Amino acid sequence: MDFMPFPHSANPPLAPRRPQILKDPHGQRVDDYRWLEQRDSDEVQAWLEGENNYTCAGMAGTEALQKTLYQEMKARLKEDDESQPYTWHGYEFFSRTFTGKDYAVHYRREQGSDAEQVIFDGNERAGEEEYFDLGVMSVSPDNTLLAWAEDFAGNENWTLRVKELATGKHLEDVIEGCAANIVWAMNGQAFWYIKQDRNFRPWQLCFHVLGTNYADDTVILEEADERFFLSAYPDRAESRLLVELSSTDTSECFVGGLNSADDPLVMIQPRKTGLEYYPDSDGEQLFIRTNDKGINYRLVTAPFDNPGTWQELVAHRDNSTLEDFELFPGRVVTFEREDGLIQVRIRPAQGSVMTLDFPDEAWSVGGCDNAEYQAGFLRLEYESLNRPSSVLDVNLETGEQTLRRQMPVLGDFDANDYETRRLMVTSHDGASVPISIVGRKESFHKPAPVLLYGYGAYGMSEDPYFARARLNLLDRGLLFAITHVRGGADLGEQWYRSGRRLHKKNSFHDFIACAEGLISEGLADKNRIVISGGSAGGLLMGAVLNMRPELFAGAVLDVPFVDALSSMLNPDLPLTVTEYDEWGDPSEKDIYDYMATYSPYDNIAEVEYPPQLVLAGLEDRRVQYWEPAKWVARMRECSKGDNPVFLKTHMGAGHFGASGRYEAMKEAAFEQAFILTAVSLGQ
Repeated sequence: MDFMPFPHSANPPLAPRRPQILKDPHGQRVDDYRWLEQRDSDEVQAWLEGENNYTCAGMAGTEALQKTLYQEMKARLKEDDESQPYTWHGYEFFSRTFTGKDYAVHYRREQGSDAEQVIFDGNERAGEEEYFDLGVMSVSPDNTLLAWAEDFAGNENWTLRVKELATGKHLEDVIEGCAANIVWAMNGQAFWYIKQDRNFRPWQLCFHVLGTNYADDTVILEEADERFFLSAYPDRAESRLLVELSSTDTSECFVGGLNSADDPLVMIQPRKTGLEYYPDSDGEQLFIRTNDKGINYRLVTAPFDNPGTWQELVAHRDNSTLEDFELFPGRVVTFEREDGLIQVRIRPAQGSVMTLDFPDEAWSVGGCDNAEYQAGFLRLEYESLNRPSSVLDVNLETGEQTLRRQMPVLGDFDANDYETRRLMVTSHDGASVPISIVGRKESFHKPAPVLLYGYGAYGMSEDPYFARARLNLLDRGLLFAITHVRGGADLGEQWYRSGRRLHKKNSFHDFIACAEGLISEGLADKNRIVISGGSAGGLLMGAVLNMRPELFAGAVLDVPFVDALSSMLNPDLPLTVTEYDEWGDPSEKDIYDYMATYSPYDNIAEVEYPPQLVLAGLEDRRVQYWEPAKWVARMRECSKGDNPVFLKTHMGAGHFGASGRYEAMKEAAFEQAFILTAVSLGQ
């Protein structure tokens, strides 16, 4: 395939080759760029900065386009905006954004009053810091205190703080090295929190009494198995503490009181490999979603005094996956995936089940701010590829939907100018793979340039979603397509299982089939398909680039998990052990041999690759910065032709990039400029 040249400097940085023999359990490999893993090395820092400079120079010809794209995004954004309020404990809570400010300001007001109180100002807290993230914010049950988790580095190692809401005074209770997880005791004078281990894994449930030294805090529960993450939350009725220990495919949960550290934790069911169950409670009994009778889950109830005795409420079904549920007095709302779409059903204790209707052919929907068990209505967030996110309140008696708020899109946006389609294509083994597509109506009239997106891991479903920034691409004639490849749970639990471990290559074949299907259907210009994916989706991008480099006009790899084999052989990395259930443990020979055939970094060939934009975060603890760095170094060594490979490392952020909304838009404009240039629409 002939690619349009990028304006780039003639001499890209070339990392020196320093071969290091890696003695693996079942063989050995040579890694020429292992030295890039030395995070604190001055040489590595200088090389990353040099790559950033090269990328900046190579993209210099798109600077005017980047500014235009940024201004278009900003023009669609209602900078002064307000969220839909929700009620909790006699107050309404909401947030506002302001022109020129990166972060939301959070408010509350007593119900029936117009007097507003600022409870947290993200802009004030961020100050002049380059990065700031508010991980969780929790008001005490007596409405007097606010606890929150904050991160100023982007490494998701959170610090917990507490302040008085009446005075704004910060308490001396500051706890570092935590997960973003806080559960208040009923008296509002203590809380449960979770400490992280050296690999940032949530592993200790602790109890802190305000005014005491956190070094003396009681450790309630400790999880030694590195495959398991620990989390805690109050039940729906705010009457019980629920504690969850979970790996990729196994869980073990406890129920306790919300009074003090002395409240005993009662195990609901002992862990058993492959058994997953997720509890909630209405204050009278437990409700549990479980896969004990089938991979698509069922819903059961259990008494508090005998939580291991389960009574079926909603049976397992082969054609429907029970993904979630929400409790209300006398009713259970279930979220069930059928034919790739979420169906919302209201299930009364007595009477017929009600399935909600939605206006689009494909959609994304989920519960939203259902803070109070006694609220009397169900709140949903709903969107589709061409319909902005909306807040809907649903009458639990009649199913009637009331639109409370729709995300504003300023300018001349009209959802009717855009068309959405659902296409099924056939993969290498005969499996039918869905693709969700959106574009301006006229873009469907002849083969068009396409941005093809994929993820395909961890059972995460890529439901059709709206993005204001995406309009920049659609209005320039691109189609945007989401590939619902195996490895995600888009078509149910079996769809997920057939795209992980020793079936991982199905994800790659599915993605390639989607690209070829768009071409054969006359929707995609065969010379103008750009692909994009991040994290585990970056592994997908790397794998398909190695398999079919000639098929794509460009690729965006965002914090890509491309050095998969080496990372999964290193149990000292933060996520390795817990992800054995997802990718397999390469200490086992069959897993090692299989991963060696697809691990992107290990399979770069001496062929012509398309232009690439590779993004990294120096503080990323999910995908270490060196994975994209080493990918780029080896790609430069092996790739034939003159197509550029750009590496852009955010030196002050982690896995999720810039934290402020304006910086995030600038980063999006940079990526879009690359995409448009790759499909010859950069002018």
